[in-house]
Amino acid sequence: MVPNESHQYIGIIRLLQYFGWTWVGLFVVDDNTGEHFLKTLEPLFSKHGICSAFTKRIPEQVSMENLDEITSLMERIFVALTDNKARTLISYGESLTIAWLRMVNIFNDLGHNKSAPFGKVWVMTSQIDFTSTGPQRNWDFQLFQGSLSFTIQSRELLDFSEFLQSIKPSRTQADGFLKGFWEQAFDCIFPDPEMPMMDDGSCTGEERLESLPAGLFEMHMTGHSYSVYNAVYALAHALHTFYSSQSKQRAKVYGSNFELQSLQPWQVMSS
Repeated sequence: MVPNESHQYIGIIRLLQYFGWTWVGLFVVDDNTGEHFLKTLEPLFSKHGICSAFTKRIPEQVSMENLDEITSLMERIFVALTDNKARTLISYGESLTIAWLRMVNIFNDLGHNKSAPFGKVWVMTSQIDFTSTGPQRNWDFQLFQGSLSFTIQSRELLDFSEFLQSIKPSRTQADGFLKGFWEQAFDCIFPDPEMPMMDDGSCTGEERLESLPAGLFEMHMTGHSYSVYNAVYALAHALHTFYSSQSKQRAKVYGSNFELQSLQPWQVMSS
């Protein structure tokens, strides 16, 4: 269900060695996965003659109301990006990690009234998603032009695109997540039946997902989506096997031939 990251670590080392990039900077999400990433990668750096100029931990969540914390974070990132010693930067995290890095361009514009090309080579791990939501939809990805990105091996699923094209909020009334996503993605609001109709800015529910830029919504199967698909597929098979064996187990109990189950950790147990 989840790809083995050990191959990615070796891939990063080989990539850096191939291009002779031996002085790199690290931007890592500040959580347990980021800590594991550093503990695994840094010994490999030492073993293969690669040095880290700096390591910047990026928090998962920062309160948007805490302006001092946001400003401090942007300043630390900006200083690291303008460090001329490290021309190659490695980023490990998820979509929020990229969101904070993208904010540097906004921070730079406000402080210097111009956009500065940092001229860095970015190496992105497979966990990174280039996504845009809410106010980020109009931000550009100039900072990451020319990035090299690892990806999770996946394959296109039969009728997956057709399934996405068929999704409409009106067909999934009980799905509150879809309504919120729809409003963010299409920058509109579903009208309140008890309020007067508005001419502009209202969602019709007939908007098409394929019309969205890839940064807002990807119509193809991504590595993350494929991992979720594999997880659901494995769970469905486990449930099917479990319930298919119910009749056989009942027959053993009623026949005074009860046997304790030997379940593996991944198998689903009844409550």
